[in-house]
Order: sequence, then structure tokens, then C-alpha cells
Amino acid sequence: MSTPTKKAKAAKRELQENKTVEPLEETPSGITIISPAGDLVLIVQRDGPAQEICRYRVDSSRLKDASTYFLRLLQGDFKEGAHVALRHSELKTKYPVLDAAVPADELPQVGIAHVGRISPSVKSIKQLMADFLCALHARDMTSVTPPLANIANLCIVADRFDCLASWRAYCKSHKMIAALDAKPTSKNAATNEERVRQRLLVGIFLENASWVYQASLRLIHRGWVGREPEEDAALWWDLPMGIEDELLFRRDCILETIQSLQAHFLTLYTSRERQCKLGYDSSPECDLFQLGQTIKFFKRINTLSLQSTIFATSDPPDPYDGDVLDLVDSFKQAPEYQVDKNHHHCGIRTRILPLLDLLVLALGEVGVCWWCWQECRHDYAWSKVKKPLVWKKDSAGASMHQHYKNRQAQSHLFKHLDTRDLFMANERLWAA
Repeated sequence: MSTPTKKAKAAKRELQENKTVEPLEETPSGITIISPAGDLVLIVQRDGPAQEICRYRVDSSRLKDASTYFLRLLQGDFKEGAHVALRHSELKTKYPVLDAAVPADELPQVGIAHVGRISPSVKSIKQLMADFLCALHARDMTSVTPPLANIANLCIVADRFDCLASWRAYCKSHKMIAALDAKPTSKNAATNEERVRQRLLVGIFLENASWVYQASLRLIHRGWVGREPEEDAALWWDLPMGIEDELLFRRDCILETIQSLQAHFLTLYTSRERQCKLGYDSSPECDLFQLGQTIKFFKRINTLSLQSTIFATSDPPDPYDGDVLDLVDSFKQAPEYQVDKNHHHCGIRTRILPLLDLLVLALGEVGVCWWCWQECRHDYAWSKVKKPLVWKKDSAGASMHQHYKNRQAQSHLFKHLDTRDLFMANERLWAA
């Protein structure tokens, strides 16, 4: 029996992804039918340059069960709730049951004017709000597997109407995250900041720890943090729950740590302590040679500038805005220069490589742990805790390497502490 080819499998997967359910019905007056027996017409208005008004027939009890916002709006002391109750009383004198027999145009209407900080690239909210309301009514949305951007926008709408628990349950039952993970991604997806931010926002609102960790790690590594969003930017450009500020804080701590490693070696070779350790053959000339080569190396990779302190003639440079892993890799290119054939390993290369390996391990641990962020943020978040005074290379156990190997045996919060202390310490003893 022949097996399906990769091309056939890809075609089948594309067909499943693009599969749509039956389109929603619409009345001649332009009311989209979400619930045929619904007792309310919801009018959704989008303000802005391109104003838009959409109308949907919905079940008010479904909305109230799914959303605290609609519960308060339709059942509290607001005028909308009183209007709906009065109109229902009037309709019951004409119709025994408020069901599909009641024309949509005769139902009470309630308007809402803001759907959340969705993307300005959403040209029309009609389909987006239809999908959102379908989810609240436990109906299939118009697309079996919506794209990531659609899910991110729907998360923003769900947050706006205080129904994340219901939206989360819907996405879980329809395996939205699994479907998105199964989709083939282009080679450029990992280098697209907007997609990474969308994944992080979806991970936050759907409480998917894996997406939160991986996306936050990517943003920190790439330096996609700290920019002021445009006024009409979607919510993922200004992440909620304090995460945007936390990512910037972690990035700054990481850059300061890498800079301190560079300063460590410059300090060694400018100190009075002899670094050349060849016994009778040790010489200050070797130290001076290595100092010169170290300065030349750091200047060549553009991580060091020499400036007079007599009179400032230029502004300080902007912080490094590239990938921190690329920055660490550039440090790994340190050459093994020697003043003569007898002075092997007198330079920084032999010393710096183990420290860079340690940094790479630690950099893999700087993403946001969703469990700790939710359960013990005050003790976990870097931006909320007091900086440790000193970090030693071999503190908190035999070594950082051993710490990562034995992390399964540690408490969940404790496993983050060595990494955090390394990047937040006021002083680091790299040679300890």
C-alpha cells in the first residue's frame, strides 16, 4: 500500500486549515444571526477614521453567563438592562415565547462602542465580532483554524468584555493552541517581532505557559522591547499585566551583566596584580601585551569605546539593540595572542570561554515563567525584588552548571533564583 506523499499531506492540511463552516444568516435589515432564538440585538460600533456599525442577534442569557461585562450591563442598574427588561415585557404581550418567532427587528437593542485595542489592520470588525459572539454561544467560528493574528485580536476582545474564562474554555475545547502549533511556519516567522508578540499575548490570555516562556525569551534575546507604541497600536505592542516593563528590565539587566564581564577582564589587566603566571618567565611585558590585545579586540567587535574624561565631546552610545546571543558569540571570537612562544594561555580567551558558556546557559532561563508570574509575582519578578549585593561564580551550589542539572529537585520558584541573582547583582565576582 502506497503512503501519502509530503505534497499530498500538505494539501490535505491546507484544506483542513482553510475549511469554513456554513456562513451566518443575515436579515434583510443587516442583522447577523448568532442565535436564531436570541432575545437581543447587540449593536457594535467601531469609532475612528473608518467608523463601522454591526448588528447581531444574540441570546442575552448566554452573554450574561459568559461575560461579567454583559452581566453587569444587562442585569444591573444600567439603563440598558432596564430597557431590555421593559422591551421583553412588551414583547411577551404579543408573543407567548421569546424565540425565533420574534422578528429580529422587534427585539431590544443595546449598543457598545469599543471592542478593545485590536489591530488597526482589521479593516472590518463584522467578522471578528461574529466569531467572538459565536464562541460565547458555543458555536463554531467561521474558520476552523483562525490565523494567529485573528486569535490574538479575539483575545483582546475577550479581555475587553471580561469573558476570558469562557473564551479560554472555548479555545481549549477546540484545541486552538494545538492547531496553531501544528501549522507549518515560514522561516521568517521567528524573526517577525509582531508574530512573536502576538504569540505572547495569546499565551498570556489563554494561560499557555509554553508560549509565554518561549515568546518572552525571544523578545528579550532579540531586544524587541522598550519602544513606545503608536497611539493606535494593537495591545500586543504594549503587553498587559506588567510584562512589557518586565521584559525591558530583564533585557537591561542582561546587557549590564555582559558589560560587567568585559569590564572584569579590562580591570584584571590594568590592575597591579600580575596576570602572567609562568613562574620565572612571567613578565609585565606579557600583561601589557595582553591588555593592548584585549582593548583592540573589544574595540573591533564594537563593544568598547575610548573617550577622554577631561571634557565630554559626545553623547553616550545607545544600548546594544541586537540579539544577546550574537553578542555573546562575538565575545567567543577572542583570539589567543601570545607575546612569544612560551606564553600560552596568558590572554583572555582561556578564561572567558567558560564564563561565556555559563552565560549561554543562564540566557536560556530568562523567559517569563507563567506559573510564577501568576502565583508569586512579587517574589519572582525581577523588577519587583531587591537586587542582591554580590554574585559569585560558584555560589548557590557547586556551580551554575550543576544547578541546571539538578533543577528538577528544586522548588519551582527556587530554580529561577540563581539566574536572577547573576543578572541582577550589584557586583559580580567572575573569578571567584
